[in-house]
Amino acid sequence: MALLVQRQPDLKCVVVGDGSVGKTSMLMGYATNRYPTQHVPSVFDNYAGSLKFAGKKIQMQIIDAVEGTENPKFRQSLYSGTHIFVICFSVVKPASLRHVEEVWLPEIRSFTPGIPFILVGAQADLRSVDIIRDMLASSGQRPITTAEGAMLARRVGATCYIETSPEVEKNVRKLINSAIASVLKVTGGNSNLCTIL
Repeated sequence: MALLVQRQPDLKCVVVGDGSVGKTSMLMGYATNRYPTQHVPSVFDNYAGSLKFAGKKIQMQIIDAVEGTENPKFRQSLYSGTHIFVICFSVVKPASLRHVEEVWLPEIRSFTPGIPFILVGAQADLRSVDIIRDMLASSGQRPITTAEGAMLARRVGATCYIETSPEVEKNVRKLINSAIASVLKVTGGNSNLCTIL
């Protein structure tokens, strides 16, 4: 009888953020090379595969901490062994930006102190949609600007700030590459904030 031992990934990336901010669409776009054009329920939980980065083959696992995991204790089990986090907010949902500092950062710092993270402003294409801007204005709000997202990333110590949307799906690839580079920098000892738009 042969014993099958599953290899630990070289890079484990956990994606967190409020529900309906674009996490699942972003990850499905990465996994399938096609960005969904309609709302996608959170069915993407786990992507595992290998890719080449800087001439090196890397085994990678990406976990979407879907909104069905509202219990932080349950999410804690997902965090074990994580190399990098991606914290997502929607640029057209100001509460999701507040939750970066009020919910997500305290949680990941509590369960996995010292692990690097990338901040992602998702749904950037919706920032210029008039009906969304009007809806926000009617409640005294407005979309989050790129400068505000980058400023928060610097203030909270993110390794990178990236904005994503279907129109700039290439940024999802840059996001994954930045995650890999961030982990390699942490193990190599050099880290600088980047902003990818």
